[in-house]
Amino acid sequence: MKKEERKRKDNIEKLSKEIEEKKKLPKEVKEKINSKVFENMIIAAIIMIYLVSLNLGMTNIPTDTYRTDLKVFSIILLIITIMIFEWGYKKDDESIWLHGVEVMVIGIITLYLISLYSIYYNTYGALILSIGIAYLIYYAIKIVIIQKRIEKEYIKSLNDIGEIIKK
Repeated sequence: MKKEERKRKDNIEKLSKEIEEKKKLPKEVKEKINSKVFENMIIAAIIMIYLVSLNLGMTNIPTDTYRTDLKVFSIILLIITIMIFEWGYKKDDESIWLHGVEVMVIGIITLYLISLYSIYYNTYGALILSIGIAYLIYYAIKIVIIQKRIEKEYIKSLNDIGEIIKK
């Protein structure tokens, strides 16, 4: 009886070790996660630099020039959005298209900033700061979702139940 129990425990330990080894992400999957995370961190950094430059511009540039700059920036961002959409369409890649939506939102926010600059002049810097914080939170959540989704896809690829059912 004790030998059988010992064998079962050994088998259970072996199976649990095998499961843990399969759950470990291989180097290729880790590299894929890291590249996606790095890509999104770069985009978030660019957006933060843009928002900081808007904040600095508000304090250092005359009002008329600053409003004109906001108009030019919004047009440039919307042109970049169209280019990203076209590129994503040609490559048939959803992630490129999503980046286009993100740039479009920044462009639209920049358009709104033109009127918000006049209305909320005293709290305009805090407004830009809150937009930056919202984008940081968005990108942090997005990075976590991307990481979990890639890990889930890898674990799902290890599942051989579908192959067993087909047989």
